[in-house]
Amino acid sequence: MAQSSIYRSTPTVPADIVTYQHQNKLVYVKPADTYELALDIAQKEFPEELANIPREKIGFAVLSEFVGEGKQRLPVRISESAWPSAVARLLRGEIIQIYIREANGKDGKGSKEILPPTPPPQYLDVPKVTFGGETSKSKGPASRQPRSTPTSRAGSPAHRENHRRSWFGGAR
Repeated sequence: MAQSSIYRSTPTVPADIVTYQHQNKLVYVKPADTYELALDIAQKEFPEELANIPREKIGFAVLSEFVGEGKQRLPVRISESAWPSAVARLLRGEIIQIYIREANGKDGKGSKEILPPTPPPQYLDVPKVTFGGETSKSKGPASRQPRSTPTSRAGSPAHRENHRRSWFGGAR
């Protein structure tokens, strides 16, 4: 899979603000220099959800765009070792998703990555089709179908039956 991401190799301006997202809540924060500081900020900004969660169970991810069989936006986990480099390449206001790693065994040992759900497709990426200078939007239940006219009936089976031409003798 080739990557065409919003992750930049060299940002024009380092982000002075990023967005932390946990579930459906968002908050602007200054980018943390270290992973440990990022955990502190996350627990401070989402106290009801994260204050009592062990730090080793909290994770961070960003959405990256991958090109393969169509464009896909997938969450990519940011490891502690990659934190400084990853954050340095984020755009201003870009979203860092916060998730909780769940225990996967009955004994509570081991953990399973529960990354945030992938967002729906970006509908703005789909080109709008226009007909006669108007966008192809539904006009709702009150819209009318065009009336039948002699021109619109010209392709009908009844019209063709009555006006069939022969290759050898003209109109029938």
